[in-house]
Amino acid sequence: MIKSTFFALLVLLASFSLAQDGWNWPEDPEKKTLAMEKQAYYKILIAQSKYDEAMAPLNWLYENNPNLNPSIYIQGADCMKELIKVTTDKNRKAGLQDSLLWMYDQRIVHFDNDASTMDRKAFEAFKIHYRTPSKYPMLFEIYSKAYDMNGPEISTFNLNPFMLLAKQYHLSAPDQMPAEKVLDIHTQISDIIEIKRKNGENAAKLDKEQSKTDAWLSSIDGILTCEFIEEKLVPKFRENPTDLNTAKKIFKYSLEAKCTSSDFFLEASEPVFKEKPTFTLANAIGNRYLANGEINKGLEYHKEALNLASTSEERFDSYMGQAVANSKLGNKSRARSLAYEALSAKPGSPEAYNLIGNLYFTSFDDCKAEKSQVEDRAIFIAAYDMYKKAGNSKQMAAAKEQFPSLENIFNEGKEVGDELTISCWINTTVKLDKRD
Repeated sequence: MIKSTFFALLVLLASFSLAQDGWNWPEDPEKKTLAMEKQAYYKILIAQSKYDEAMAPLNWLYENNPNLNPSIYIQGADCMKELIKVTTDKNRKAGLQDSLLWMYDQRIVHFDNDASTMDRKAFEAFKIHYRTPSKYPMLFEIYSKAYDMNGPEISTFNLNPFMLLAKQYHLSAPDQMPAEKVLDIHTQISDIIEIKRKNGENAAKLDKEQSKTDAWLSSIDGILTCEFIEEKLVPKFRENPTDLNTAKKIFKYSLEAKCTSSDFFLEASEPVFKEKPTFTLANAIGNRYLANGEINKGLEYHKEALNLASTSEERFDSYMGQAVANSKLGNKSRARSLAYEALSAKPGSPEAYNLIGNLYFTSFDDCKAEKSQVEDRAIFIAAYDMYKKAGNSKQMAAAKEQFPSLENIFNEGKEVGDELTISCWINTTVKLDKRD
């Protein structure tokens, strides 16, 4: 009774498989029946968790009907994974691990799902061998193929392992996995993460993968340094300034290594900006040019930044950048106008009020008429008022030291509290006050 029930189940399972598409059964009736029995039998054994026994009919199918259906390799891989979990003998476990990877290879050989299968093979191979330096060349080859075949479609679970592999491989054999190649892999992973994000994949999950990938890179001593960037990447870029990929690397790694004050960061930033203009980049380049004394270039990038700004904070930074540039160029009236534009984007900004105060404070020699000390020195009262709005007590004190003296005020027939209009480019009214 049990035997008849067993064979009835075999027939039922075999009939079910026969009805499905994608099964390449032998044409010979006897061989077909045998193959169907083997296929049904291993399914029963797997259902009973008899993974070791299930490998006998599976191996028969691998030998006699290797292109029967992808499922014989998928389920064979499942058996291998279960056996690997419980096997304590090192030699047998190593054999099972090799067999597991062989099954992925056979799927690639016999069926047209190479990219997906290589994706999974890479992850399984990583789990098996990531602590074995002698296997790193093989692992790197597998991962390189998986990335080449899948591109942005590579599974998210294979992003972080590739970076960890690059790190471990570099540490164990830097001549085989040089630092430049590690950076290439980091860039490749980062680019794929960005594409995945644009394609609507889970942003929070991708952010975690990027953070982990960045952390593996940062944990390698001697790579993310300004010296490394200057010695290894900058010469290559200067030989070919149109090499956008190298420019991107210099830019990205300079940010991470805090080399933004270097000349090479500025050199690399410009082609990156041309390819993909952003507010952040325009603002950063503008600030660097201002710091380097190339004021007109800095001004142009801050104008670009304003065109790219999308928030009030970004508009504030753009206006302030332009205001600082015009101040350095001596265009004080224009600088003040831009500082007020900045205040419209960010009311009450101490930075903007300080800038206006400095414009006034430094205009004494430009604006004095030398007819009235009181009127000439009223410019410092205007500066004081701006510093007060900025909360800058130090500069308030400095400005007050330059106020008219009480004697000057009395001698000119004026009184503290009188309103005075300052002409010149300032053209504002203040209340007369005296120095202490």
